[in-house]
Amino acid sequence: MNVPAHYRKLVIHALTGDFRSATTVVEEPWRDPGAGEIVIRNRYAGCNAIFDKNLCRNAIRYVDVRPPYDMGIEAVGEVVAVGPGVTQWQIGDAVAHSKLGSGYREYQLADARRAIRIREASPEILTLIPTGISAMVGLERVGDVRSGETVAVSAAAGGLGHIVVQIAKLSGCHVIGLTSDARKIPLLRSLGVDRPVNLREESLAEVLQREYPRGLDVAYDSVGGEVFDTFLDHLAMRGRLVISGHTSDFDKAIENVSQPRIYRKLYWKSASVRGFQNQSFPEFFDEAAARILSLYYAGRLRPLTDPTPFTGLEHAADAVEYLLSGRNLGKVIVKL
Repeated sequence: MNVPAHYRKLVIHALTGDFRSATTVVEEPWRDPGAGEIVIRNRYAGCNAIFDKNLCRNAIRYVDVRPPYDMGIEAVGEVVAVGPGVTQWQIGDAVAHSKLGSGYREYQLADARRAIRIREASPEILTLIPTGISAMVGLERVGDVRSGETVAVSAAAGGLGHIVVQIAKLSGCHVIGLTSDARKIPLLRSLGVDRPVNLREESLAEVLQREYPRGLDVAYDSVGGEVFDTFLDHLAMRGRLVISGHTSDFDKAIENVSQPRIYRKLYWKSASVRGFQNQSFPEFFDEAAARILSLYYAGRLRPLTDPTPFTGLEHAADAVEYLLSGRNLGKVIVKL
């Protein structure tokens, strides 16, 4: 096929702390794939607003951002060029790939061994890879979820939360799903949530005290703040609180909270708090990717992509700001 001499990508050009002012679209010269590499024409990229914003202020602890810095993580598309020694991929194959700096761009070079074969380069795949993998690994491997347990999920209608909900239901659990938006309650019920909780209308602590006096076996939290505190107070005997983010205060000054040391809440229950970031558990990625795609293709998972259109690299900032506003239903996607 004909390939362009140049293509466009999004980079951080200044560490302003604000995605829109920190990023710009630039041109990159075409590079032929080397040995073991493929070139992917990206069609859709996933939006990870909080991570993206933290990159724009160099606040990701394991990344040193020095402008110009490539943006974006996950994308789906088609193989358009194959390097020497690559036999498992052909031009035109649909592919998913996840790597920091490879998402917000029209074309990307990728290690052929790390690309994931998919049936079609559809936006729904971005809900599963890597977001759905995070849900699966965090709940099963870190949360050690078991059938019959009570599982609470914060931001349950979000890109991560709605997959956590479904995996918990597939595991045979009773699921409590949290939201701060009344219009998301019917969606949560349709996903299988047994007890939706609208945090703007109900007290989470009162709901848990009244309806779940035994406590939570697993709490999957990506919000932090008061939600984390309430989950911690209501863990069951041997309960596990998985913390996979803290969207409520990620861009705020660290709050010094005066309360009893955490072991006083955990020790007598033999309970635990478990931190989880997907990149810290690479040994589970391939198995989880294969299994979550299998569940999707079998019709057992319903990945949600937000219907709001964001087309072109110039509108990535709009997608980030929309996701940060909390209005999304499912994964926010940028069409490339």
